[in-house]
Amino acid sequence: MGNLIRKKIVLSLLDSDPKPANKIADEISTPLATVENYLTALISENICEKRNQHEVSQYVVKKDIETFARLVKGFLSDKEEHKEEIERFITSEYYFTRIDNELVDYMLRRFDIDWIYQTDEEKQQIERILLASPSTLFFALHDDTTIFSESQAGWDPLNSSAESREKLNRTLRQSFETSLTEMLLSDMRARTYGCLFDKLQVRIVKIEIQVSLATVHEKYVEAIGKQAVGCRKAADDLTEDLRPGQWFTYVNPMDGSDDGLAFLHLGEFKAAIESFDYAFDAVQDPIQKAIVLNNKGLAFLHLEQYQKAIECFEEGIALDSKGEIFQLSENKQVAEEYLACATDADNLTQPTQVRFVHDLPVPFEETRFYEFKEIMGRNPVGSVTNTADEYAVAFLNCEGGRIFWGVRDSDRMTVGVTLDDQQRDEVRREISQKLWAIRPSISDENWQLEFHHVYDLQGETVEDLWVIELVVPPQQEKEVFYTNSGELFVKTLGGKQKLLGPQVTEFIRSRFQNDTETP
Repeated sequence: MGNLIRKKIVLSLLDSDPKPANKIADEISTPLATVENYLTALISENICEKRNQHEVSQYVVKKDIETFARLVKGFLSDKEEHKEEIERFITSEYYFTRIDNELVDYMLRRFDIDWIYQTDEEKQQIERILLASPSTLFFALHDDTTIFSESQAGWDPLNSSAESREKLNRTLRQSFETSLTEMLLSDMRARTYGCLFDKLQVRIVKIEIQVSLATVHEKYVEAIGKQAVGCRKAADDLTEDLRPGQWFTYVNPMDGSDDGLAFLHLGEFKAAIESFDYAFDAVQDPIQKAIVLNNKGLAFLHLEQYQKAIECFEEGIALDSKGEIFQLSENKQVAEEYLACATDADNLTQPTQVRFVHDLPVPFEETRFYEFKEIMGRNPVGSVTNTADEYAVAFLNCEGGRIFWGVRDSDRMTVGVTLDDQQRDEVRREISQKLWAIRPSISDENWQLEFHHVYDLQGETVEDLWVIELVVPPQQEKEVFYTNSGELFVKTLGGKQKLLGPQVTEFIRSRFQNDTETP
């Protein structure tokens, strides 16, 4: 539907009762004969249908999914072409009311993933994303689904194990949701679709999806597809406040802080700081300024600029004369601890004294003395304990060290390990038994096990989420240590290495060489 006249005819019919051709011609300032020719074509394509009322032919746009899919393709194939018509299409009542549960079910069947998304909550989540992102809607209705069908080729649901089904579920869900997320975020930055977000009263912080885009104040319009008319007045008021060249303006200056929090969760820390700076200059209330400074300090924490983070928290504390924002003091303590760990050498005798904050990087690198392990799968206890003795032996045979289960090695992010009380007791018991079986034997003084709480960005502990730290100090006496099964490991920059045959002999020789040499 690349022709502009065709689009104008369709738009004339979208949110109206059936119309005669002459009225459409008058509305779009086009000759009647031309309009009638296009209407004939639209009817043959099953986009419009003709109804006779009082011996007068009148026309209406069909409302089935297939027609809507063709209109989406016609209007949204190129978001830079006919922008005014795109705006009218994506803000029409026709557009909103077509995006419903039935459309979501249709889309899930297209991708053959309806067996994955079965709850009403999950489907409503997808419906909201489709409402807020024309690109995801286009993807849902027209994108190639080959990768999803190929992923399931050869998979027999009757003869496959629950584990293989769960693995396929995760793979397909991640692929699908990643696609939706990337397109949603792209649309949030597209000027062409700014009109849609104004109408929805939605910006980047107003959508909560798989990547946990967050805001302090949730303002998403409930059941937006059913209440689009009620949003029109607010959207019109907001549009009147727009300044030339600006996508949107803030009705509430603290919305700038909300945007900053969203960018913070997206990992766009510089954009977050810019939003916090805007909000700080815009608000007058000292408490609101203190909130903004707390959020800005968190952005500097992510950037590992600990001194700047401390300065933000201290300035916020000074503004918060009654101590209402308790997170300021706690976050300042975190920043000071991180600064200390980033500048001072660790003596490897006591568990790490830092606060582990979810989705925040730890302030030290993975080295021969520090090992990070992310725990995945359904058996976290086994994942932690299965190799605990191997790492302990590797550290004992070198210069000591510590391993952190629940810290991702690729980016140092704190992800945590989910363990309840019984599972933590099991981890303690299993690790103790494995380390007591090391040969030659070591006492409890030769290692320490610590369960660190994981905190969220608001300073609250995350229930049943932990970072587990095993500390193995350097040994006073040189020995060669083996696991209970007689295996010898040493620590390397990339993890641990098991020595075999001549490697064992060479290691023993080099380990004791300094003691046998004379000056």
